Amino acid sequence: MEQIRGHMPLVLVLLTAPCLLSQTPKEQFEDLSRRAQAALDSRPAEAIPLYKQALALRPDWAEGWLYMGGALYQLGRYAEATDALRKGIEVAPIFANGWALLGLSESQLDNTDQALADIRKGEELGLGGNIQFETAVRVRAAQLLILSSAFDEALAQLQPLTKYPNEPPPVEESMGLCALASPDDIGKLSPQRRAVVDLAGKAAWSFATQRPDAAAAGYRQLLTQYPTEFGVHYAYGLFLLETDIKQALAEFEKEVQLNPKHWPALLVIASIQIRQGTPEKAIESLHAAMKAVPDKYRWLCHLNIGRADLDANNAAAAISELEDAVRQMPSNASAHFFLAEAYRDAGRNADAEKEKTEFEKAKVQQDRLGVPALHPFGLSEKN
Repeated sequence: MEQIRGHMPLVLVLLTAPCLLSQTPKEQFEDLSRRAQAALDSRPAEAIPLYKQALALRPDWAEGWLYMGGALYQLGRYAEATDALRKGIEVAPIFANGWALLGLSESQLDNTDQALADIRKGEELGLGGNIQFETAVRVRAAQLLILSSAFDEALAQLQPLTKYPNEPPPVEESMGLCALASPDDIGKLSPQRRAVVDLAGKAAWSFATQRPDAAAAGYRQLLTQYPTEFGVHYAYGLFLLETDIKQALAEFEKEVQLNPKHWPALLVIASIQIRQGTPEKAIESLHAAMKAVPDKYRWLCHLNIGRADLDANNAAAAISELEDAVRQMPSNASAHFFLAEAYRDAGRNADAEKEKTEFEKAKVQQDRLGVPALHPFGLSEKN
């Protein structure tokens, strides 16, 4: 018996080998792919070598590359996952979820720009059919954008999830960071700050999912419990912006008094001041914002200073600011629009027509960064 037991592996190999050798390549592929699929969800480590063998037989099997990439991603083998997913996408670039999963994997390798680009490609093709996956993708994209202070872009990622109102905590956490304009990693916050973000997120999510009474109660609780925390007055001001602009402005001003470098509050204050016909005050607010704003949004300060200069009948100053805005963000339609207005005011009609043409081009395909004025984070472009 011991002798038989000792030779069992060899016996199995000998018994199995004729079966394998008798299979055609097509049969081998079908067998391997079936076994890999069966193991994928519950035993990803077992599925990976099966996919590799199947792909050796059929390298153009796009689903195989993508499934293997998914298995590698589950195991935290992100570099290998990224390579596999890229091969799958090369074979079949129409798979939206493949692009999105590639972006998730790249985000774990600190390749943020490429990760966001690939997630967006997946979104353009259409994420759908799996609420859990779409939520994971959009929340991860929002987290990356929040860390780079792109709060409105992060909000735009989360907004489509409002069609699934019963979302898990990560959605509310990201909403809270957006509402506060707080560029933080949620996992590194102190317990008190985490409580602020959680409360802000619940209020913001209530507002986004069209539960205004719950949102109002949440914001009042936030303001009562944490009146001096960073972003709280800004968040409440955003909530009031559509219904009580005077009180909203007062909240934004309180935020700046507590946190002079809260640049989103300064930008919204300036937008309100332009709308109210006080361009000199707006320019003052915008120069303060310029000292704190991330480099990627300096163009926005130039744009709004130019708008304020236009309202103050200072075409020459407006042209200087708006030309800077166009140089820094040539894809933004608003920058071309207001520069055309400034050129026209200065009598430079040919230049005005050129910028009008550029405006029409940009309007068709507006840049993704846009103006950080997507509701509820600011005012519309209209004066």
